[in-house]
Amino acid sequence: MSSHAPSKRRVQWCELQADLCGNIIDRMDAFDVLNFEATCRSWSFVCSHHLQSTLLKSGAPTLLTSRPDLDGTRVEETLGEGAFGLHDISQGPSFCVYNESLKHGSWVGGKDDWVVITDNRCSMNLVNPITGYKIPLPSLSTIDGLQINEYEDLEIDSLVCSRTLRRVALCHTPSSSTGYFALVLFDDGMLAYTSKGDKIWKLFKHPRAYQMCHHYDPQIYMDALLYKGSVVAVDDGGHMFSWDITSPEKDPIGMPSPENVRIEGCTGSVFYLAKSPTDELLLIGVQGHCHRAPSSGRVLVSEHDVFKHIDGVTLHKFHYTHGTWERSHTIGLGQSLFLGLNYPFYGSWSGIKPNSLYVADMGGNDVLSFELKDEGEAIIEKHDFPREEAVRLLDGHSMRTPMWFRPTLPSKSKDK
Repeated sequence: MSSHAPSKRRVQWCELQADLCGNIIDRMDAFDVLNFEATCRSWSFVCSHHLQSTLLKSGAPTLLTSRPDLDGTRVEETLGEGAFGLHDISQGPSFCVYNESLKHGSWVGGKDDWVVITDNRCSMNLVNPITGYKIPLPSLSTIDGLQINEYEDLEIDSLVCSRTLRRVALCHTPSSSTGYFALVLFDDGMLAYTSKGDKIWKLFKHPRAYQMCHHYDPQIYMDALLYKGSVVAVDDGGHMFSWDITSPEKDPIGMPSPENVRIEGCTGSVFYLAKSPTDELLLIGVQGHCHRAPSSGRVLVSEHDVFKHIDGVTLHKFHYTHGTWERSHTIGLGQSLFLGLNYPFYGSWSGIKPNSLYVADMGGNDVLSFELKDEGEAIIEKHDFPREEAVRLLDGHSMRTPMWFRPTLPSKSKDK
């Protein structure tokens, strides 16, 4: 009489019980969980119905910072570890994430779920930390006429002067139908761009010529973006400039600047550019009383973080057809606007005040929010997150610059 071992039913991964899925997720970081959630419908169901309060939300405004100090402990950390913090400002949870793509580098710009990462020698890559995709950007030595002698701590030494990288405005990501488009801004007013298929950075003509003069007074651009086929920039005085993207070597195209960009009594202003939900060009001016120099506590020194005290904010909208600016107190469609090193974005979420500006790295805070009211009034609120103060990054500076990030759920696969 023969005996047969009982047959064992093979369990598919998509059939794992909810508690087992939860045990797996407990051992993952926030980005890995996004990929877990996108694997199949059943795992997505577990994440959305059983673990909603502890998940990183796809599309939600999330702040990138230095490594968070969530439990009050102090752990020695170096730039090489690639650790950083994620903070969902709409729902509250914070996460500590280790990511290979951020080892030995720090972000200098970004858009949506893509970030621009650089080392201290200005070797830059576009990185999606969720998917792991990485795209190298051209070397800055490809800028025509720029002879680089040495790189050091985001500074470029060239024949005439030294200049420091301030930010990269990523206007289009590699996920765009036309590919990426990036602008690089330096502290002496140098502005250049590169895009998909380019192997070089192309320099925009500056309104003031260098003329090999060491007493050169630079026109410093605080922000720049791509708008209706042109690159638009604003300087530290609120003056506007525009270049035809097909002719960067030509003089800037004349563009009107708004009047009364400063609040009476304020000693300083910093400016951001954005596009409204209805595709109007916006100029945002944060007003206050300044320190003598930008804060030096960040890896990336920013002309925007210069305030000892902040008094308010101004918002102007550009009417493209008429070529005029108008002071406004509404962003549009009841949404809020998120500004900083990142490319600006809009949205409305639970926990986010409508018709508000959320500005990262402002006034020594991780985030300042401005709830816009009638007659130019704004309710200002500070938002700070726990972080590991003992972090030591480039040149001994202690912290990365806080920047907005929008995690995106990878494309979902279907259960078979």
